Amino acid sequence: MRSFLVCLAALLLAACGEMQQLPAATPVLGPPLQSFAAHGRISLRQGERSDHLQFDWQHAPARDVVLFSSPLGQGLAELGRDASGAWLLVPGEAERREPDLGALAQRLFGAPLPLELLAEWLRGAQPALGGEIDGWRITVSESAPWRQHQLPRRLEARRGDIELRIVIDDWGDGD
Repeated sequence: MRSFLVCLAALLLAACGEMQQLPAATPVLGPPLQSFAAHGRISLRQGERSDHLQFDWQHAPARDVVLFSSPLGQGLAELGRDASGAWLLVPGEAERREPDLGALAQRLFGAPLPLELLAEWLRGAQPALGGEIDGWRITVSESAPWRQHQLPRRLEARRGDIELRIVIDDWGDGD
């Protein structure tokens, strides 16, 4: 019996000696949300121009509404899209309409920001922490759990001399 226990102990020690540490799982995003509400900050640089804004983004499959405000909270613009197209509301100006958000972002920021594409990353539908689509290099440098989802906390999009950084401060339901 004693020799059996010694053999068993030797086998266990040998097995433990050959066990290797598995690499930590690569963090990915998801599962995707259908709707979300996100509050955060945007930093946009294009050449010598630099803008810093706060935003509140309500996303649903058929509708997006993004409210932009100054760092002190003064409302600057509402950018949105639904089945009828996209709109831009700026205080003191007439509403502008275009077929998509990119054209209106061009009017607002001087750059055709890929807001539809960014919504896919923000809602966790793009599981990778980075990639390139339509010339935009997207990188998620930090993610965080929210309910049963892993979502971006810090995201960067670059194309040419345009650099957009997004920091999500709070997540909510997009209902």
